[in-house]
Amino acid sequence: MTSTYLIQPARAMRDHARMLPETGGVYAMLLDNPEALEPALRRASLKLDPLRLGKRAILYLGATEDSLRTRVKCHLSDDTCISTFRMSLGAVLAEELGLVVWPRPGERYFGFERESELKLSAWVQANVSVAARVSRHAMKIEKALIASRHPALNIKFRNDRQGAEVLMLMRERMRGLPIDRASLN
Repeated sequence: MTSTYLIQPARAMRDHARMLPETGGVYAMLLDNPEALEPALRRASLKLDPLRLGKRAILYLGATEDSLRTRVKCHLSDDTCISTFRMSLGAVLAEELGLVVWPRPGERYFGFERESELKLSAWVQANVSVAARVSRHAMKIEKALIASRHPALNIKFRNDRQGAEVLMLMRERMRGLPIDRASLN
């Protein structure tokens, strides 16, 4: 199964996004070096799932029915507001990287000040690879994998509610709001 995925470092995917198709599929954000995230995960009481693609830990799973290229580019951009992966990763790494939130009152998403966005992007490019593959059943595959494996940075579809709640709390804190447990359902 792993041979059907195109796997490249985040920097290569960002610089050469044309290697990804404009069709639907599934993708995974892979942690190349688990030690790079371990202290931040430990502080958040989160852990990496043993799910691997090759030797890399899967941090986040996603799917799109539209364009793998467009969706992965959002996650690798310098704009956290358009990426659930970056929001979760940024919330986990905020203390370690000294990230400064850019206030967005009344919005569901948050971002970071420009310098912090660049710090987060540099961390992603140094520590993350991206795996992608075309699939006509991408949404079904995504839901099943998340429900069964609980990638560290996914919230939706997790059966492990405690991990999802921790991430939601951290993300709500980034927005300066108390956690809304109703939004977890």
